[in-house]
Amino acid sequence: MRARRRPVVDEYVEDGRAAVYSEDGVVLLLSELGTYAWGALSDQWVTTAEVTAELVREFGEPAEGGATQITETALRSLADMHLVDLDEEGEG
Repeated sequence: MRARRRPVVDEYVEDGRAAVYSEDGVVLLLSELGTYAWGALSDQWVTTAEVTAELVREFGEPAEGGATQITETALRSLADMHLVDLDEEGEG
């Protein structure tokens, strides 16, 4: 899977959390993990492996569950909020 940011109207980050004003007219408050995952993306496609590596560098290996699975769940949540586009079959 790979992901890229969708355009937003504005964003504000403080204390590791982002408030994002989406083009849908909704303000979303992201968790620290969601903020970091979203920050690891750009308007170009980024692979799950690249985002996972960034999250592991920041937060360490998770005690339970695989880092890739947690990253994919976070990216799908961001996609559900219309903040990212996903390509389920893309690798790079």
